[in-house]
Amino acid sequence: MKNCHWEPSEQQDQIASLDELRQKCPVAQSEMLGHAVLTHSDVRSVIEDHETFSNAAGSHLSVPNGMDPPEHGIFREVIEPYFKADHLRDFEPTCRQIAQAIISRITPNTALDVVSKIAKPFALHIQCAFLGWPESLTGTLGEWLEANQQAIVNNDRATLKQKADEFETLIHEQLDVRRQSGSAKDDNTCRLMHETVTVNGETRHLHEAEIVSILRNWTAGEVGTIAAAISSIFYFFAENPLVVEQIRNGNLNTDGAIDELLRIDPPLISNRRRATKDTEISGCPVKKGEKVTVLRASANRDESVFGKANTFNPEQNKAKNLLYGRGIHVCPGAPLARMELRIFTEELLKHFEAFEVTGESKRANYPSGGFNNLIIKVTATEEKSSTANQNSIQIKQQQEQIK
Repeated sequence: MKNCHWEPSEQQDQIASLDELRQKCPVAQSEMLGHAVLTHSDVRSVIEDHETFSNAAGSHLSVPNGMDPPEHGIFREVIEPYFKADHLRDFEPTCRQIAQAIISRITPNTALDVVSKIAKPFALHIQCAFLGWPESLTGTLGEWLEANQQAIVNNDRATLKQKADEFETLIHEQLDVRRQSGSAKDDNTCRLMHETVTVNGETRHLHEAEIVSILRNWTAGEVGTIAAAISSIFYFFAENPLVVEQIRNGNLNTDGAIDELLRIDPPLISNRRRATKDTEISGCPVKKGEKVTVLRASANRDESVFGKANTFNPEQNKAKNLLYGRGIHVCPGAPLARMELRIFTEELLKHFEAFEVTGESKRANYPSGGFNNLIIKVTATEEKSSTANQNSIQIKQQQEQIK
């Protein structure tokens, strides 16, 4: 097997680089990533084998993402109800209102950076709303995410530690507000504070560190991924007007279309594992304790599975799509993410029918997917033009609520 080396920090276009690398070797070596797994079959084998490849691969507590059985199952049972259909149904009107207000910022036939003006604000507002956090936190949270992301890119451990401490303080403040209020708020953060787990035969409330970890995963992880997904949706719509028309006409399932376009242009690049014993991946020796990084962005574009990576075929590819993972660690928040992206897309296509990339765009660097900036110009639908005056008062009210 050919010995390949790949460092994320050296790549200008990580997706194109991974496409090229995958032709040379199934597993690359990396100082940052350890064993970087590239092919669909190998990635699937790793993420479905939690006994050989542990999710406890990080240095800090990660509930339940960074846990293995039986601990993983105990804590996963706590969070799964937050993403059940009945719970999400209650959140849907708020999600739609936020989508409408954010999308109303778009002026037809005017170039706009959809990353900074639309994708990131939507992700920040939607996640704060889901957690019951105040709108005033969106600015602070956005600044923190930008700084933390840059520290990851630079592999700056000192800054990462500083940012982790800052974020923990932010979460503690939200918990303290609820403790001091004298009455329980009806939001997901408060609900989480009252959850119990049974560990080693003892039933107890979640520890503070466990609550902080869950909330960190629901913000630091989800906001960046949703923002990246929104940017990819805009870009794909600009490049594929026929798909836009099919979705708008109801001839293409929206959820399926989004899953497939995010297979092609992934918002999440990788996940970490650590080997629990000496093993091998496609002939590459892996020793116990070594880092393994599954590059889902590469696996989901594997030509041996999907044919041409950029060919849009949602029905044919849905069973093989690793967008939300596989095995016991399949993303528990997938129903929420799908709902948010579907509602955003529905509201977007109610108002706009054509999308054009008009300026220089820059793709995001590892570990992010999507774009750092993407200049788009949109064309309004006839329906929007005819009802603009009727909706103006409602839109202004929503904008006042979401700033």
